[in-house]
Amino acid sequence: MSFIANHNANISTPPIMQPFPINGVVFAWEMTLSGKNREIPLFEIADALIDPEASIWLHLNLSNSQVQRWLKNTPLIPDRVVEMIDEGVTRSRLERIEKLDDCLLMVMNDFHHEFGDKDGDSGLGTLWAILTPRLMISLRNNPLRTTDRLRSDLRSGLLNPCSTIELFHELIDLRAEYLRTLLIRLSETMDDLEEILLKGKDLPEHEHLGRIRVQCSRLRRQFSPELIALHRLHKRLPYWFSDDDKNRLNDDLDLLSYLVQEVSNLYDRAKILQDEQAAHVAEFNARNLQVLSVMTVIFLPMTLLTGIMGMNMEDLPGLKESFYIIMALMATAGAAVYLGLKVRKII
Repeated sequence: MSFIANHNANISTPPIMQPFPINGVVFAWEMTLSGKNREIPLFEIADALIDPEASIWLHLNLSNSQVQRWLKNTPLIPDRVVEMIDEGVTRSRLERIEKLDDCLLMVMNDFHHEFGDKDGDSGLGTLWAILTPRLMISLRNNPLRTTDRLRSDLRSGLLNPCSTIELFHELIDLRAEYLRTLLIRLSETMDDLEEILLKGKDLPEHEHLGRIRVQCSRLRRQFSPELIALHRLHKRLPYWFSDDDKNRLNDDLDLLSYLVQEVSNLYDRAKILQDEQAAHVAEFNARNLQVLSVMTVIFLPMTLLTGIMGMNMEDLPGLKESFYIIMALMATAGAAVYLGLKVRKII
């Protein structure tokens, strides 16, 4: 997660100069201190943005060209923030902790929303979140689980935030909730596999454990940098973060730290199971080779005798009375092979 914050800028927001891109709006929500929150109709968004009493969440589709033009021309967002978005950063950038106008920029990892597949393992996507004291703008190219869940909870009345900062915390909490659900499902799968191993049964195919290990590695690679970025943000919070906001951010840090540690634990468990499975496969192959070796030793004298007794050289021209010569050549060749293996320390 990347953060850009300024501690010394003015809270007031300049008026809207660019026509608002209605076609690129996914969701708009208005919050007031009195708790009378509502979903903003599309044609009322521009008026709501200039209302000094309201706090607004705009969820926009970044792939929409009108949204991209509006971001470049609106005075609501600092130019440097727009430049960073234009650079197309799709991963957490820890080095980008700068002071700009009264704005906090977050580059977050979120889970793709796979419609019709509630329990499927979702891939990771990028969510841009621009936070000011009275405005939060979230940007994404594809549907994401956390923002869609946040929209649903706001519409149903399960959440009733009164500020953009509180809404930001709800966004972080919902993403952590889905990550925890995903880790619980993976942990239950690992428990089943470990139980199979303890009972002495054969584990599923190697690719099954490999997928779990790769998924854990990807989650750890994506969320560990965000944990570091959150720690950096906690040390230099914007002045408009209250003490309650700081305490809640500290709780978010503790939860994310726990989840990242759980990801690492699952990765280690998958690695141990893979090693145990490889050991079982090696032991199985060794037993089979031992059986084949024993069978070869048992039938070796029979094979040798049948080979020798089956030689008929009396009727072949030039080979008459050569039986003992052939036997001497066979013994010499066998001794040479034995000495070669002995020199190479193979036997």
